[in-house]
Amino acid sequence: MDCRNCKYKLSEQIEYCQSCGAKVIRERITLGQLKRDFVNDVLGLDNLFFRTLKTLTIAPYKVILEYTSGTRKRYMNPFAFLAIAAALATFVINSFSDEYVERINATQDESLYEQLFSLTNPGKDKNSISYQEEYSKYRDSQVELNINIQTILLKYFNIFVFLFTPVYAFMAFLVFGKKRFNYGEHLVANAYIVGFALLLGMIFFLMSLVLYPSMYMFSSIITISYYLITYKKINNLSIKDTIFRFLKFILVCIGFIMVIGVIAIVLGIIIGIIFGINGSLTE
Repeated sequence: MDCRNCKYKLSEQIEYCQSCGAKVIRERITLGQLKRDFVNDVLGLDNLFFRTLKTLTIAPYKVILEYTSGTRKRYMNPFAFLAIAAALATFVINSFSDEYVERINATQDESLYEQLFSLTNPGKDKNSISYQEEYSKYRDSQVELNINIQTILLKYFNIFVFLFTPVYAFMAFLVFGKKRFNYGEHLVANAYIVGFALLLGMIFFLMSLVLYPSMYMFSSIITISYYLITYKKINNLSIKDTIFRFLKFILVCIGFIMVIGVIAIVLGIIIGIIFGINGSLTE
């Protein structure tokens, strides 16, 4: 039997063409089949995005291994999948960011503000009017600062995750090596994983609006577990080796952050010197 799309020679039991990835159609067209095709293709219940998402949910390693081995038409392009996931997550989170920030700040324990203020103002009478007034101003300023930080993180976090995907891939390349995957294939794997993680975070974000605000943070734990399980599967690693690679990955991340921090400090000093020299010259 030949593939009707690319004429590749197929075995009788195969469901998808090994050459072009097209689904093997054996049955004739019926009204029932036309109805299913309409629901799947026109309404999009079985298009590439949802098919890719479904497989990433059940068996992410299958998507990565098949796509990198040449089965491309069965799944959405990893970077298109990542772009759609980032756009959806950013839109949803930005739409409800104010409500989320309001809810999470309403559940915060005010005793932390009191402890921080008392540490910076030792020896003052806590029952005095001046102390209470100063504390009230301090608390309001800290609450406003937290709201601003949380709002910025919510609005731009997904964008940074999207832009840093090549960096994650490079870290994975350093940690897991090039024996199984080269850098380009690591990039494909990370695009799928990050895209799925963004959608997972979006779901937990919506759940946190309905249930409890801190629930959004659990998506990070699930994402790390998802990442490790996926890389364990695609590299055929033992549990011990997976934990070792995870610790190595953390060290690489810390090293990367330190390098970025040093570069930022050096640039800050250079910019300060340049502006200082320019300022002295203008005087």
